[in-house]
Amino acid sequence: RPPRSTLFPYTTLFRSIRVTTSVPYPLTDVFAAMRDQLPALAEYMPNIELVVVESRDDTEDGESKMVNRWQANKSDVPVIARKFVSANQMYWLDHAHWVAADNVVHWRLEMGFMTDRVTCKGKTTYHAIDGGTEMRINGTLDLDLKGLMPKFVLRKAQPAIEKFVLGTVEPNFQKTADALTAYLDAQSSDS
Repeated sequence: RPPRSTLFPYTTLFRSIRVTTSVPYPLTDVFAAMRDQLPALAEYMPNIELVVVESRDDTEDGESKMVNRWQANKSDVPVIARKFVSANQMYWLDHAHWVAADNVVHWRLEMGFMTDRVTCKGKTTYHAIDGGTEMRINGTLDLDLKGLMPKFVLRKAQPAIEKFVLGTVEPNFQKTADALTAYLDAQSSDS
C-alpha cells in the first residue's frame, strides 16, 4: 500500500513513509552492519556512487551519532529536474542517532538539492523475527514548493518535481535492505 499523502496543489506535499523490510540475518549483525558498514554497502547499490562517514561520535552507553554523506549517481537526474538540481547536488546527509539498547536509529536527511524545501526525518527500528531481522522505517517527507516559481509554471512542473524527490528518497530504503543482504551474503561466503 503506498504511503498516504496530502497535497495542497502547487505548494506543499506532506507524505508519511512506512517501509518494512526483512534481512535474513540476526538482529545484532544487521544493526551493526547498518551502523558501521554503510560505506561498504554502496558497492551493492546501483544508484549510489559512494557513502562517506563525515563524522561519528560513540558514547560508552552504546549510542552513536553519525553523519553519512550518500552520493547518488549523477546520471539519475531527470531532464525536468535539471532546472532545479545540478548533478553535484545529488547527495544527502544522513544525520543518524543509533541507540543499540533499543535497536533503533533516529534519522534526518538533509538533501543536497532544495535543502530549504525538503524535510525528511523518522526512525528505523530493528526486530528479531524467525529467520532474520525486520527493519521498520517510519518517517515523514515534506516538500514545500511555495514560491519556487510562478504558479502557472509550477502547475506543470510540480508532478515531475514530486516524483523526482519521492523517487530519490523512498526506494532507497528498500534498496538499502537489499544491499545489506548482499553485503552480509558476501561476508558469510568469505568466512
